[in-house]
Amino acid sequence: MRETLSLDGVWNFRPDKKDEGEWRDWQTAGIPEGNDVNVPHIWQRDGGSLVSYNGAAWYEKIFTFPAKEGRVYLHFGAVDYHARVWLNGQYVGEHEGGFTPFEFEITDYLVQDAENKVTVRVFDPEDNAEIPIGKQGSWYTRVSGIWQSVYIESRPAAFIEAVQVTPNTDTSEIKVNYIINGDLSGGSEVRFAVRHHLSTDMSVVTETVNITENQGEYILSIPNPIFWDMDNPHLYDLEVTLQEDSQIFPFGMRKVSFEDGRVMLNGKPVYIRGALDQAFYPDTVYVAPSDEFIQKEIQLAKQMGFNMLRKHIKVEIPRYLYWADRMGMLIWAEPPNYVKFTPQATRRFQNELTAMINRDFNHPSILIWSIYNEEWGLEWDLANDPVKQKHVEEMYDYVKALDPTRLICDNSGWTHVKTDINDHHRYFVCPDQLEAWQKDLDEFVIGNPDQNFVDGYQSNGEPIIVSEFGVWGLPSVDKLKEHYGEEPWWFINQGEESHQEDYKKPTTGMENFTKYQLNETFDTFEDLAVTSQKRMFRAVKSVIEEMRKRPEIAGYVVTEFTDIEWETNGWLDYLRNPKEGFENLIDFNGALTVMVDKMASNVWAGEKVSLGLVISNDDLKEFEASVHWSISGLEASGAVPVRSIGETIIRLEDAISFEVPEVEAAGFHELKLVLKAGDQILAVNQEEMTITPRVVKKRGEISVRESSGRLQTELVLNGYEVNSNLSQGVPVLTDQLDQEVLDFVHKGGEVIFLAEEGDRIEEKGHFTFRELPAGESWPRASSFNFVNPGYFPGVPINPEMGWEADLLIPDYVVPFSDYKKPGSRRSINMFGSPGLAQSSKILSGYFQGWVGQVGGSIMVQKYGKGTITLTTWKLKENYGKHPIATQVVDTLVILDTKEVFKMEEQATV
Repeated sequence: MRETLSLDGVWNFRPDKKDEGEWRDWQTAGIPEGNDVNVPHIWQRDGGSLVSYNGAAWYEKIFTFPAKEGRVYLHFGAVDYHARVWLNGQYVGEHEGGFTPFEFEITDYLVQDAENKVTVRVFDPEDNAEIPIGKQGSWYTRVSGIWQSVYIESRPAAFIEAVQVTPNTDTSEIKVNYIINGDLSGGSEVRFAVRHHLSTDMSVVTETVNITENQGEYILSIPNPIFWDMDNPHLYDLEVTLQEDSQIFPFGMRKVSFEDGRVMLNGKPVYIRGALDQAFYPDTVYVAPSDEFIQKEIQLAKQMGFNMLRKHIKVEIPRYLYWADRMGMLIWAEPPNYVKFTPQATRRFQNELTAMINRDFNHPSILIWSIYNEEWGLEWDLANDPVKQKHVEEMYDYVKALDPTRLICDNSGWTHVKTDINDHHRYFVCPDQLEAWQKDLDEFVIGNPDQNFVDGYQSNGEPIIVSEFGVWGLPSVDKLKEHYGEEPWWFINQGEESHQEDYKKPTTGMENFTKYQLNETFDTFEDLAVTSQKRMFRAVKSVIEEMRKRPEIAGYVVTEFTDIEWETNGWLDYLRNPKEGFENLIDFNGALTVMVDKMASNVWAGEKVSLGLVISNDDLKEFEASVHWSISGLEASGAVPVRSIGETIIRLEDAISFEVPEVEAAGFHELKLVLKAGDQILAVNQEEMTITPRVVKKRGEISVRESSGRLQTELVLNGYEVNSNLSQGVPVLTDQLDQEVLDFVHKGGEVIFLAEEGDRIEEKGHFTFRELPAGESWPRASSFNFVNPGYFPGVPINPEMGWEADLLIPDYVVPFSDYKKPGSRRSINMFGSPGLAQSSKILSGYFQGWVGQVGGSIMVQKYGKGTITLTTWKLKENYGKHPIATQVVDTLVILDTKEVFKMEEQATV
């Protein structure tokens, strides 16, 4: 029998900033002037200078171990990064690698029934480029120390060292690979007994075999096996008994494969609805605080519709996998990356990857092993480097030999070489980039699978998964301060230099909220945060629905499950509070979803509308039902019959047709969908829309200087008296700021500058523009377009520009912050104009993340005695046909810009 003594709890600890501990024999003399800490211990949690400290530190603990026969081992769950261990001043051993367990036999060093002293020197190097580290220390807070549990265990002279259970659902068998530590020269009897997990009933099967070798395998038949899956995560316990040693190894009977572009579990297709989970925590940093905490997280994930968590470049702690097995949450596991591609780095990486797979092999929840993420460690040069390509191919083969039972992703998200998953990382935001996202899906992700492979390699029908995408939603700063009692340490970004941009710093948000006049649109930063979360919800809903409308896609993994420090694209905040819209996430992220196809978001009263319906049926349910639709506040509704015979996708073209009812005033409405079978509601969804009455009235005189002529025609149709003269008292609409127009403004004229073409405009005065990324862009996924509705009375428009601004959201802004312009060979540092923001009135603008990279999209600028109202909204081609564009222009025409500044001056006085 084994007996275990936990060494968790109080240890003596001291940083060794001069790295002199061994020189001064601290391992024998003891650690001078140490402090008490609780192990497991991450020294960055202690705050102060330790938050950014890298280097050596020492731990020691006095303990007593009762006398036992047999052998004694000292076990560490994980120490980051390098550990040297002494017992009673005698060197025991050392270990390199910060995420996986190791142990030493201490039988000959231990004084039984007396005091013993264990001493550990931990070294976490400041230069971490050649060690597996993941995102700790590069993006977020560094993790150093004895950060997982420590225990001492007595074992028999011959004991069971390791067991791997490989299920075969086709033959109803398991293969048991075992390793025995100890002398078996005389042979020994081993008993294998399988029971249902935690059951005291009779064994399902029991067999005994004589062995003489320390390693071997044995096949056991499992009668009438119950398969493990998400709905019924049934586990078995394999008890292996060798003489006086007995160990239990839980496992699940399940088969993972891919077929016809789908991930298969037990021969059935599984549509992946996953979330990236980096598993950082607000207080405990890198370990979940408790089992109850883990269970609540998994329950929340299921409530949001997720069936998988992608554990991002971190070897997850065993307790999380324990509960994933028991609660039916699929896991995509991924080792921590290194940075610099060298023989030493790749060896260390392979060792850590191997240790991860060996430790976690028996967890049925793990479906996928990743090797690399986005070429981190491959120096972002995989497509052009045959040496790295060969390395990736060899690593795939190596992992497949270690574990042929799971799918393997060679290089998640970017160029593939040899893989079981053809996955993509694609960051788009909607409605800003809806058309670009649809095109990216159809022409690249689905349309050309081979393009996601290096030259000379090609797709072999692997499942296509979009394994990263997402949108930011700022958290409540008040809740964070309340939790920590002050500003958390990570408000000063703990990442390395490449993560020091302004929008990745929470302190930026506090500074820029007033500086760039957001306080005039949002009452407080808390109001901005809530609104940001609403924008996140509506944006990610559309991004997901576009994928679910395409059956060629086998699933997705959203970035991300929770916020982590400064990165706020979590569906839960860092404290694990649900964000705005949490209760509706299941509507578009559940197994059965009803969606509108080609939604008409902004319509005129009297307009004829025809919409399609798409039903995504991940579980392949059969049903006879109807989709009931209605528009809030109006007498417009109907029902569409639908029948499922187990299809993945049901598409109904032009299923909803109606004439938009008349309304008294422009306003927000909601198209509601309810999929019902009898009285049972199977799925619900809703779409935002605005309805505007067509009102043509005499609107007065306006001067127009715009080359296409289209705008003039529409203005005339809408009741304006249009000419091209420059007359004081008559507003001017122009897409050029030539000298004549500038002179007119200088003398007191009012001009609306339609600047949506940005730097392509030949005559644009003193204004310069920043072009926003048109295609896939992680920074743009953090962005937020805002507008002050107070300047647009009667126009249905939200402070967070959403579907009411569909087709109008700018491609250009006037930059207030410095920014980097992408070039063909390098990025170019470009200057913003923060002073311009101080001298202007900002009606509408743009920012990224924590209110960084700020720009203006509608702003009123004083010029001489007159004003220039600049807008980069897409208004020229949309006026007259887009209801909101039409109302925005009409409002700008009558805006008293001089009164705007007069009010500001009075407020200042």
